[in-house]
Amino acid sequence: MEVRLSPLSTVLQHPPRGIVMTRKNVFARLALVFFVVLGSIAAFGGSHVRIVRLSSVEGQVQMDRGTGGGLERAILNTPIVEGTRLVTGSDGLAEVEFENESALRLTGDSEIRFSQLLLTDTGTKVNQFQVVKGIMYLDAASKGDDIYRIKVGDASLLAHRDTLMRVDATGDQLKVAVFKGDVQLEGAAQPVSIRKKETLTINLNDATKYQVASGVESSRFDAWNKERQEYAKTYADNTGYGGPNRGYGMQDLNYYGDFFYASGYGYVWQPYGFAGSMLNWSPYSNGAWLFYPGLGYSWASAYPWGWLPFHYGSWAFINGAGWAWLPGAGYNGTWYAGSFQAVPRVTRAPAGWSAPTPPGIPASSAPRTVEVGTVNASSLTIPGGRIQPNFGSLVPGRTIAATQGFARPTAGANANHAVFAARSSAPNAGYQGHVFAVPARSVGGLTPAEAGGIRGGASGLAGAASHGSASSSSASHGSASAGHK
Repeated sequence: MEVRLSPLSTVLQHPPRGIVMTRKNVFARLALVFFVVLGSIAAFGGSHVRIVRLSSVEGQVQMDRGTGGGLERAILNTPIVEGTRLVTGSDGLAEVEFENESALRLTGDSEIRFSQLLLTDTGTKVNQFQVVKGIMYLDAASKGDDIYRIKVGDASLLAHRDTLMRVDATGDQLKVAVFKGDVQLEGAAQPVSIRKKETLTINLNDATKYQVASGVESSRFDAWNKERQEYAKTYADNTGYGGPNRGYGMQDLNYYGDFFYASGYGYVWQPYGFAGSMLNWSPYSNGAWLFYPGLGYSWASAYPWGWLPFHYGSWAFINGAGWAWLPGAGYNGTWYAGSFQAVPRVTRAPAGWSAPTPPGIPASSAPRTVEVGTVNASSLTIPGGRIQPNFGSLVPGRTIAATQGFARPTAGANANHAVFAARSSAPNAGYQGHVFAVPARSVGGLTPAEAGGIRGGASGLAGAASHGSASSSSASHGSASAGHK
């Protein structure tokens, strides 16, 4: 995602709330602003700034955003920029999603640095990762001309679209297994390609010593990686009713909620469980304010669906329905391009409600992360809404490890077999071999009948009856049912 930095004059004319601009701290603030701006110019000169998302967090995961504060607990939906470092503990699992819906997935005891995230003048996105250790998967989308370069020690690997590969950097050896596509080893005396169902082995002490062999060994993380793929594939497309067709993060909107037609607004989105019961909810109820040099504070929502609704479009409080997300107009193509918002926008709020403002930037210390409400991604659920699938339960032998400098998660490794969070008791679901609920027809998101069924109290999806107030929620939307295409 391309981001444009605010002009220096804007930063100076509108200081953060709560800072009294005396002569002394004006000079201190000037120094800080020039430091941030000059640092941003050095980092992003000759390219456009891009932002991608931390799309999944399970177990112990930490992140260093380059603010000077070092590693801290990773929060779901955290924006990732160039220079970010991601580290997983022994039970940690993480996924980073890119604008074209490609994904990089990290397993336990892994470390990676996003050394380059840029958009060239020709429109090509360049993604370069420095792997320190661990096992990770690159799942490159089948569209676009994006470049993926993975560096491990002195070895450099190049991949393009429609590629699925596993990188295993353990000890002094690097193993690259290619499940789909074609990967090139750069810098060799002669061109080296690793094709589908081939494995490259490199001695990291001497990158000139390598071999390519037929066959791919299995890993205990393969099932987890495949399930993350299947989840994204099943829910990536929003077809059959209103709202955007695609977008990175769209799979989470389709899984955890649906669109309905609201008079005066067009198609808007709500998570399941909202209608009739969450009128006092606030878009800022759970998450964190995170600081980024050159960008300032950005909001990270801790809800699993909290990427698109908090960085694109706006929120509005609709009479009878409560809070809903308005994507905006123009859904064809990359409708979200160039419109990233660090702070959620509110189009219409209830009487007497005002949006919180980002924290002020301290003049003499590193800006700190400010958590709000619940930020434990594994346990945050809206009553009557869908429960997060336990993808980590597919890793054989995975257990919750001791803290060891990481934030200890509260979720166990056992699968949760309820689709919806119960208001009383939720029935089990027909998962059809998956840890996530599969729609009756797995063709991109929920069909109109399924979406309407949940709001109307029908059983279009297994577990819909546990929705509690589903029947009343349909009535509260007025023309919602009639609005589905």
